Amino acid sequence: MKSGLAQDTAKSAKGLAQQIAKQMATEPLEILKDVKEQTTGVGVSEQQSTENTGNSDNQKKLLEHQNDLQDKMKSSRRMEALDRELDDIRKRDLFSDLQRKISEGEEIPLEDYTELSMEEKQVLKAQMEAYKNQMQLMQNQKQDTLLEPAVKKGRQLFNFGKKQGVKNEQTRVEKPVPPSG
Repeated sequence: MKSGLAQDTAKSAKGLAQQIAKQMATEPLEILKDVKEQTTGVGVSEQQSTENTGNSDNQKKLLEHQNDLQDKMKSSRRMEALDRELDDIRKRDLFSDLQRKISEGEEIPLEDYTELSMEEKQVLKAQMEAYKNQMQLMQNQKQDTLLEPAVKKGRQLFNFGKKQGVKNEQTRVEKPVPPSG
């Protein structure tokens, strides 16, 4: 047998459940209005939503500003890299042009070219010295060699008269032979 307290709680719980069921039957969509709040856990507050949109606008502006700064930094780095590359190409062209001129025998004052590095200047100096040494060796060889007199054309002893013999055969005239008697 049940005690009086247990019976009272059972009756009150049963009555409460019946009352909730009746209320749900009369207002079925009232629960669905709060579904968003129940699932996301965010309380409805229009002030918070306006603050959030204000903050999101500020955040968007801040992000756009940061992106612009990053783009400017990247573009300035790219321009610097391109300028360095152009300078390197100019130096390389100048160096190859100077090498070509030295190989052709031109005397070039390397002190006038400040954009060249010390290593490049040393290479060009060595190339000029090598060219000078080579030219001196060639001049010494020309002086050392004796000029032999040109040999006169011989009379061609072995083929003597071959040309003349052919000519004679072409223009040969028979001579009258006196009768032998």
